[in-house]
Amino acid sequence: MNLITLSFINASRANDLWFTIRYLIVATLFIYFLWLFSKFLTKKSGISLKDRRIKLHERLPLSNDKYLILIELENIFYLVACDKNGYTVIDKRDNLDFSRFDIPQESHQDFLQVMKRVIKKEENKSKE
Repeated sequence: MNLITLSFINASRANDLWFTIRYLIVATLFIYFLWLFSKFLTKKSGISLKDRRIKLHERLPLSNDKYLILIELENIFYLVACDKNGYTVIDKRDNLDFSRFDIPQESHQDFLQVMKRVIKKEENKSKE
């Protein structure tokens, strides 16, 4: 009697293993086909993240529920305030030149090198 019970338990474990393997394969194929279908839909409908007309350049949090947002829409820039009550357009500009706002980044430099350079600049200013 025990031999018959053991054989059923071993067969049951083997069936469970094959069921799990088949389940994982089918689930993986299903997710892959969903991904292919989404790619097909985005190409067909022309939806792309690269070709968006509205660009969000900057979002500056002022508090937990208040933000300043710089948005570009067809080369027109909007400065928008956002809070829990809604959105308010603060300013609208036809063109903005971001190059004058660029701050050179001093990346991958040692702190001591940067500090020496700042001290030298300070000394040169004080000598003048």
